[in-house]
Amino acid sequence: MWASERQAKILEILNTEKRVVTLDLVDLFDVSRETIRRDLLDMETAGALHRVHGGAICVDGGVATEPDFAVRLEAGAEYKAAIGAATCDLIGDGATVFVDAGTTTRAFAHQALRKGNLKFITNSIEIAQMASGSNAREVLLLGGRPHKDVPATYGELTLSEIDRFHADFAVLSPVGLHPTRGASYYELHEAEVARAMIRRSARCIMLCHSPKIGVESRVAVCRPEEIDHIVTDELADKSLRLPRGQVHFTSLASAVSG
Repeated sequence: MWASERQAKILEILNTEKRVVTLDLVDLFDVSRETIRRDLLDMETAGALHRVHGGAICVDGGVATEPDFAVRLEAGAEYKAAIGAATCDLIGDGATVFVDAGTTTRAFAHQALRKGNLKFITNSIEIAQMASGSNAREVLLLGGRPHKDVPATYGELTLSEIDRFHADFAVLSPVGLHPTRGASYYELHEAEVARAMIRRSARCIMLCHSPKIGVESRVAVCRPEEIDHIVTDELADKSLRLPRGQVHFTSLASAVSG
């Protein structure tokens, strides 16, 4: 099937469903993720859709949203594992790390808890449960109001508890990372937690599966110059740069070797 035929079919699905999921399109057309990614990039450039993490939405659907947490867990899992493994190499043993609630930060935590002796401060209930049975030196679950979709805590109590600590790193997983406008989230409560973690950390690491690159959601978190490291996968645009930080492109071998 030609690219134009695939893209016409994608538009048909968008007109009916209002969103498409990358993995569903891979199965439907029996092509690679990279092929679908190029299709969606071309269609976004043409103004036909908005890319979001894990897929795309109609142009009249507004800024980038997120699929349900369960859907995100399945999307690009092997690439997220590679990102997690590479992130571990940036963090020294014994460091104190803020980690927010996301599927890519969850992959990082899974790798880090096997490799190092870290202090975790997180609003993610899943990450706290994972860390409690590991060799992590200390695990702190931030209090607050649990969310109905994402297994994490949010709200004023969560923010006030973040302000009690100072960490070596904030390891975050935004909805979008725009090369000139910075990192953003769709939900205000998630953005508030990420912003507070950055403020109370010496360095900021953004974990961005390639579909997030170039995407902008509705709540800004930080500018590119506030980011020390971006860790993304091998499918991301290699021209991506930070004003003062580093961009790390991982390969699937990172997850295998880790």
